[in-house]
Amino acid sequence: MLPTLFACLGLLNLQCSKCDDVACFSPPNEFSFQLLDKDSGEDLVANGTFAADEVSVFSIAGNKKHELQVSTDSLAYFFNDFEIGWETGPENTHYELRLNPSTIRPFTYETKNVNEDCCTFFELVRFEMDSVERLFIPQRNLFQLRI
Repeated sequence: MLPTLFACLGLLNLQCSKCDDVACFSPPNEFSFQLLDKDSGEDLVANGTFAADEVSVFSIAGNKKHELQVSTDSLAYFFNDFEIGWETGPENTHYELRLNPSTIRPFTYETKNVNEDCCTFFELVRFEMDSVERLFIPQRNLFQLRI
């Protein structure tokens, strides 16, 4: 009986310590997007429809505007929101894509914190935006929003 008890305690100890030497943490992916005309496919910032400095993401739950990183090449503008993925859980899902003061698109972006195999990472649960076609390009982690 006593050897069996020690064997069980030993197994419990091994299970508790299997993650002791594992150091891994993956921050959430940024929300990267490009604004395109749904009919022509033209970049809506490059063609002058919207100004890059007016485009923003606003968190309803946090009541704050996110800082966006904007990058460009000769024909396209790309926006990166590095804050949105950290706001996890169903209570932090409502946002607005503000294209200018009069053009606002509400959307849902929900992430969750996942712990698996000793590691923590973030997972996108859902992304919904009414009346906007969304195309995800996984090689670039980029959403093309066709307005």
